[in-house]
Amino acid sequence: MSELDRQRITAVKVLDALGYTFAEGEWHPPSGMTASATRESDRMHALLVERADALDGCAEGSPEAREREAIACVLEAYEAKRWPAGKECGGKG
Repeated sequence: MSELDRQRITAVKVLDALGYTFAEGEWHPPSGMTASATRESDRMHALLVERADALDGCAEGSPEAREREAIACVLEAYEAKRWPAGKECGGKG
């Protein structure tokens, strides 16, 4: 199994733990997700981005590099669901 496969499996586990479900080819948020929960999810996203940035430039193959790769996989999955149209005009990032 490749490292990318392991990252994908980890990302799926994280999304499942957050209450997301996968149906008809798409991830769906928990049924009771409120604006408050969305803000909390966005804050978690920001913290993960900060951690990934802190790990930028670490030695290839190191535990830190593997952590950064796993975080990147989770961020990509979250961003694809949270912002399916990509970056928003006038938005952050």
